[in-house]
Amino acid sequence: MEDVLVVGAGPAGAACALWLHQLGLKVMLLDAGRAIGGLQLRSPYTNRWIPSVQGKTGQEVARQLEEHVRSASVPCRLGFDVGAIRYRADHSGWEVSAAKESLRATYVVIATGSKPRCGGFMETEHVGIGPGISMERIDVHGKRVAILGGGDNAFDQAVFALRRGARNVDVYCRHTPRAQPILQREIPSHCVHVGPFDADQVRMTVNAAAYDVLGVQFGFEASIPAGIRLPLRDGYIVVDRHGAVPRFRGLFAAGEVTNFWHPCVTTALAHGVQVAKAIQNDHLAAASGAMPSFVERPAPRVARPRRGPGLRPQAAARMHQGGGAIARSLSDLSPHER
Repeated sequence: MEDVLVVGAGPAGAACALWLHQLGLKVMLLDAGRAIGGLQLRSPYTNRWIPSVQGKTGQEVARQLEEHVRSASVPCRLGFDVGAIRYRADHSGWEVSAAKESLRATYVVIATGSKPRCGGFMETEHVGIGPGISMERIDVHGKRVAILGGGDNAFDQAVFALRRGARNVDVYCRHTPRAQPILQREIPSHCVHVGPFDADQVRMTVNAAAYDVLGVQFGFEASIPAGIRLPLRDGYIVVDRHGAVPRFRGLFAAGEVTNFWHPCVTTALAHGVQVAKAIQNDHLAAASGAMPSFVERPAPRVARPRRGPGLRPQAAARMHQGGGAIARSLSDLSPHER
């Protein structure tokens, strides 16, 4: 049995597992993929945003992350496709299961990141979904390209397609573009179409205009492990400031699966570290019989003055945590498993 199972080996999960291992806890890093790095594995672009990692592509960042995890001898299982996460009925901890194997631990960290929204489209040789290698693998030279979406990635991909020799590039967005002005200025205004549009992947048309390539850039959504029903907020796992999932003893989440901070590599790394320290503190407190500092203690009861006639007590505000109750076995867990 492990102290901690970290599900997801992107920046948040890798940083969390690295710190937990070096803090002396028994940890296992799990990922369904064949390499460590998460979304950085999809990025062939040179980094301009991660402090002190200038001039390296996302894929190089992913390789460095894997090298660090390996050199520190952090236990890692790749190709472990999680199908269920449940709290054991005997209250002995958590169980994380793949098709033919289950692992147990006192704590679980969900760090499965985010994935590009597909919006009903399927990736093909002519259709890319999300930024990075999904678009870069398509030959756009001399082609008619339509980019769907109005955010930074949409305008970025439009610029990249033009630089790679596309015959023409049109950007379709249903609402006023949200991309940074510096990116919007790169695309001629007559090539930006704002308002409802009908994109047909079979016919390769947008509003009846024919295209050779479609780039679907509808942003990202949380990548939740299969078989888990956690209450969500705006599609992301709710956590407190320590990364703990409220009401679920020993369950944490880190990085872009939570949308706790602005989503990027730097914040994901920091969130993974923060969660590792919270788990260490909880582990030490449990060993000493003390209550961890981040667990809210019940407030002392205070006598209240009686209200006079005609005064109605104020109703207590309730927070809706979204998503329904999760199981304690993932079906029995209290309200917060995904």
